[in-house]
Amino acid sequence: MRGPTGADSHPVTTEPNRSTIPHRIPSQTMAPGLHLPSIRLSERWFAFLLVLPALLGIFLVVLFPLLYSLWLSFTDVNLLRTTGPAIELFGVRVPLFRWIGLQNYVKILHDPLYWSSLWRTLYFVGAFVLEATVIGMGMALVLQERFTGRPLMRSLLLVPWSLSRVVVGLLWVGILDFEFGALNGLLSNLGLIDGSISFFKDGFSALNVLVSVYMWNQAPFATLLFLAGMQSVQEDLYSAAEVDGAGYWQRFRYVTLPALRPIVFLVLVLATVNGFLMLDLIYVLTMGGPGHDTTTVSWLGFQTTFTFFKFGPGTAILYTLTALCLLLTFVYQRLLLARFEPES
Repeated sequence: MRGPTGADSHPVTTEPNRSTIPHRIPSQTMAPGLHLPSIRLSERWFAFLLVLPALLGIFLVVLFPLLYSLWLSFTDVNLLRTTGPAIELFGVRVPLFRWIGLQNYVKILHDPLYWSSLWRTLYFVGAFVLEATVIGMGMALVLQERFTGRPLMRSLLLVPWSLSRVVVGLLWVGILDFEFGALNGLLSNLGLIDGSISFFKDGFSALNVLVSVYMWNQAPFATLLFLAGMQSVQEDLYSAAEVDGAGYWQRFRYVTLPALRPIVFLVLVLATVNGFLMLDLIYVLTMGGPGHDTTTVSWLGFQTTFTFFKFGPGTAILYTLTALCLLLTFVYQRLLLARFEPES
């Protein structure tokens, strides 16, 4: 078709804005005889409907338990309470929840057992984080070097981490037992001790045994993270450092460590959170004893909740751990990543 000037003219088509394109379910795809009304959706609502199942899953799995447990910490839920308001369900008396505000948190802060458990928890977490980070870094440096059998060593490294912590606890009970333990038998046969050593008799000794066993279980994971970080460091940086005359420790200090700063941050955060929440090894090895000498805050919250059925105070105790984890994560972030700028 030619226009008035003789030049070819094409019908002018303007592409509509993508954000205003309506999405319609085509009725031609329906089975014959079915006539569903067409649905017009904007692009924004169509995208929202696509992610809606994932959002519902996150709400049900993460947010709802979090909000419900937080609400419990402000109530006086005690399933063994015989007084106060209650309802009868099939002949069973069920106490009603009462909102008491911050009373659970105030009682916790005035409880000497909570404070002794908190100092014990801080010692446990500090020792565990230090040992897991240092030993994990050391094993990663060794496994980074080329030597015969390195693939086998890397595979065997993951065995302690892959074991269930209940299995780990039972394994170390067999090793450290006072009467039948393999370690006491080995030391006695070598003539190094006259009698058996009770590793769980003293509270401080039992707490250090918990730290060591947990480090044995978790340090391989830290090693794995450090190894992955070392694999990402460019070889050119090491070559340039060698040309400048840098030795092994200088290359580690000025090349490896700066590149591993985000990995160190990740290891510290994971080790701190895992240390605060460690519960299963205490259950298998010491049950919080002797006395309360290995009772940490997580064990105290577990006992309050599931032994004495005081869900309100128990969740309040555990939420103090959540606050501590968030505080320490903020401190790690400020110390390690505040001035970290990734390479462009």
